[in-house]
Amino acid sequence: MKRALNTDKIDQFKKLFLCANTPIIITYALFITYRIHAFTYYMMIGDFITYACFVFISSQVLCVIISALSLLGVCLAEKFGHTDRAFEIALTIILYSGYSVSLFAFAFSMERVFIDQSVLDGIGITPVVRAAGEMLIGVTIFVLMLIRGATSYRAQAVNKTTTTDLDADVAEKRLNRRIFLASSASALATATVGSRLVAGNQFEMPIQGRRDGLKNILLITFDALSATDMSCYGYGLNTTPNIDLFANSADVYRNFYACSTYTTPAIATILTGRYPSSSGIYHLAGMLHDQNIYRTLPALLKSAGYETTAVFGNPYAMPLMGSTHGAFDHLCAAPRAGWTGIAPSELQELPGMMDMIDLGTRVGTVSGLVVPAFRQMFSETPPHETFEAAKTLVSKADGPFFLWIHVMAPHAPYLPSEEFRYRFLPQGVLETRQDMLHPRIVNKTKSKSQIQADIENVRLRYNEWISEADDAFGKFMSFMDKSGRMGETMTMVSADHGEFFAPNTYGHSGGTFHKSLINVPMIIKEAGQHTGRQLATVADQTAIAPTILKAAGIEQPIWMQGSPLRSAQTIIGEPFESANLAVTQYFVRNSKFEPITKGTIGAVSSDYQYVRNISTGEEKLFSLREVSSGNELEGARTDVKNDIPYELHHLRHALTAKFPEVMLTGAKNG
Repeated sequence: MKRALNTDKIDQFKKLFLCANTPIIITYALFITYRIHAFTYYMMIGDFITYACFVFISSQVLCVIISALSLLGVCLAEKFGHTDRAFEIALTIILYSGYSVSLFAFAFSMERVFIDQSVLDGIGITPVVRAAGEMLIGVTIFVLMLIRGATSYRAQAVNKTTTTDLDADVAEKRLNRRIFLASSASALATATVGSRLVAGNQFEMPIQGRRDGLKNILLITFDALSATDMSCYGYGLNTTPNIDLFANSADVYRNFYACSTYTTPAIATILTGRYPSSSGIYHLAGMLHDQNIYRTLPALLKSAGYETTAVFGNPYAMPLMGSTHGAFDHLCAAPRAGWTGIAPSELQELPGMMDMIDLGTRVGTVSGLVVPAFRQMFSETPPHETFEAAKTLVSKADGPFFLWIHVMAPHAPYLPSEEFRYRFLPQGVLETRQDMLHPRIVNKTKSKSQIQADIENVRLRYNEWISEADDAFGKFMSFMDKSGRMGETMTMVSADHGEFFAPNTYGHSGGTFHKSLINVPMIIKEAGQHTGRQLATVADQTAIAPTILKAAGIEQPIWMQGSPLRSAQTIIGEPFESANLAVTQYFVRNSKFEPITKGTIGAVSSDYQYVRNISTGEEKLFSLREVSSGNELEGARTDVKNDIPYELHHLRHALTAKFPEVMLTGAKNG
């Protein structure tokens, strides 16, 4: 009797699984179709197969969870509700819920593919309104389908017919066949993903024995930290007291610039010492391929005998970091709060995992717009957790180490913990993630003065988030001091990119190179250094890898495009003529498999910033002396190219010579 009962439950589970699986597979196919255009921009065929397999496995895991929970509900209803119709009810709910999901997925895909956001902006429909409308449509479809399911269930109950043994046998064979196909596909997908994980950790460069006298190297980068909002760089609010204290006995580079305006290309530049146009990494999910896999800083350090480790707070960069093929002895994703922290680091390195995390985050964000109880008040990536993970790696390090800590803060959403909230912004203002959504802040239905006031408040919340990151940094450095390792460690503090706050918009990414967006901190403290210096040298992120190699006594390879920072120092206050250029690139609309023909490139000299639109040839020249370093928002700048044509021609010529792969042709005044 017990065995028969177990067999019945297994059959019920299989039926529930297949009932849920059909709409999930349809949604999966639509999702892959919706994303396939983006894949052609940065994925190789192997990446695409891994992506498709990983998303398929995720869909099957979701299906198993739904089926198991549904069966649990059936068992509870039968035991406590004393009904023999619980299974049929559950099957009907899953069936028609699946119909609603499939229909919504189709409508969503078609709407996103054929209706551009710029068209909706023209009629006053912001991205937030669009997302809320999509959710409303989804809920409406779901409710209508449940009503249809209830009607169908009643009709089946009234017209219930008996099935013959032959019909049952045919249905059983069909059920088992479909289960076999789903299981086989899942096994094949799992094997594919597993082989990618194994291959991704195979380091094929020769490794030297560890040498005596190697110094430890600590690289700490903050996500979206602008130098202009740091008190040690002259900002009016005391946002970074711990970094200030560290900088007092370190070299502070005041003219250091990011090579891109968002995370992945900038991280790739730090990782490789190459510009995005050279590394081919200018997309959010970009990865290293072919000969570029081992053209990285950690690969060179590992080959020289370093223990290479990293803790990364930004999951969007994990596929890039994971494409280094074992160059990191330990590569850890920073702890995350909530369900998005469930995935282990190894899975976050795969193409596809980030889309799963991103999907959940977006659903949560939009849900908070509809249901206030779901609004997010605190960050999923607290900086203290990232540094705690780094402490574990330092404690376990045996011999000279290279440790890269990338802290998600102060990247948006700006959600400091209670200890740091209300330091600069009063209570009751911009409390949740939903309150600070960009389309809500810059809503064109508001007056310009109201938009500017809201952006000023957003910046204050950003400053509080910086303060929390700074506090976590201070506690980590105290740990390093107590560990006795600082006397043998070179420490570098920087950021992947900045964050800008203008009177009518804010954030990062894009081809408008605001100074606060690209001017990032660079603070270097040598082992045993006690005297601080302020340096005016102009440099960019391609200098980080060469600087580290020089400190480690490793010869810089020819493929690295930067120069060590220590090779060109200019003290603040001393007159100088700097031939150095800092270069920023934004090429996200190009395929990495084709020549670069769209996007923006810019160069910064000691006094001027040159910006050029690749596709139109439009170029502008700005004076850096015009940019304020105070607390006010960064306003519009004056194009001075007609006043200083020599500087315009000089910077244009320098970029043309430096980047032959970028089509710098057809200059246009504008």
